[in-house]
Amino acid sequence: MNRTKELLLCAATPNELAGISNGALSSLKTGVVVDVGKYDVLITGVGIFQTVYNLTRALMECDYEMALSVGVAGDYDNERPLCQLYSVEKSVFADCGFETKDGGFQPVAGSKFLDGDRPPFQHGYVTNNLAGMLGLQYATANTVSRTCTDPLHVKNLLRKFPADLETMESSAFTYVCARQNVPRAEIRCTSNHVVPKRQEEWRLKEAVEVLGAAVEKMIK
Repeated sequence: MNRTKELLLCAATPNELAGISNGALSSLKTGVVVDVGKYDVLITGVGIFQTVYNLTRALMECDYEMALSVGVAGDYDNERPLCQLYSVEKSVFADCGFETKDGGFQPVAGSKFLDGDRPPFQHGYVTNNLAGMLGLQYATANTVSRTCTDPLHVKNLLRKFPADLETMESSAFTYVCARQNVPRAEIRCTSNHVVPKRQEEWRLKEAVEVLGAAVEKMIK
């Protein structure tokens, strides 16, 4: 019989949890569920495939009342200030699909292979049903298998999938939780602009600190 727990806190990398519990969670191993008392913590790993495998395994071994994914993200709007917190309301597998003869793109969700309105999909998107409880501004996220800073590529991507943020795990987290009927929410803090690529202007450390403070307050 599965054990039960109130919360599973997820992050793609341990560094994204460096602002929580005075950095005590920043050395966790990928794929290992750690009991820290009131909640469990899982480092899912970067990207879709690691997230799907490690999160599915965790949800099969314990019944959680809620799952919360936290992490940093790239902001598509380079005029918007960084280190802002968002509640990811919905996301899409933005590069999972087929190139068409006319140079377009057909996502799997919405093709003849998968109904884009068959639960947990809604118009090709997956949604976090507890997004409103975070008290943060909503955001839409594109989940990609590879990050790209080429302006033309990003422009074409946003033409097909208008979004605020870019991540590599959001849709995977939401999809798995939805399929397992686990209530879910996601917090992202912007650490960089997607274009132009200016790594010297990234604010990763500050974003992690802002994220950690917000998550600790919510957990308490």
